[in-house]
Amino acid sequence: MKKKAVGKTRHVVAWMNKAEYEHVLEYLFSKEPALQKHALHRISAWKGRFGQSTPVAVDSTADLVRCQVLDSTGQLEANDLVLLYGMALVRYVYHPSSALDPYKSDRI
Repeated sequence: MKKKAVGKTRHVVAWMNKAEYEHVLEYLFSKEPALQKHALHRISAWKGRFGQSTPVAVDSTADLVRCQVLDSTGQLEANDLVLLYGMALVRYVYHPSSALDPYKSDRI
């Protein structure tokens, strides 16, 4: 007779462990652009490892922080920043509802 697993349900995630996730989270909300860039690189690695299944909250928050870093470093002109911020905010607002979209291609 097989024993049923009792307890926690395991979930597959892009980060190696909880410590890595917390480390990236701390750097993402740091005041230093260099630390934020490091966190954004880690999130890019997660997206490469996990693809479209990267959590929506992580993805959209990274977009907003990326805009903030580009703004603080002065690498882009004002018009480009307006477009990037607009896109990031729309994705941030739209993404939570897109997880429930029945017409999403990965659910078909």
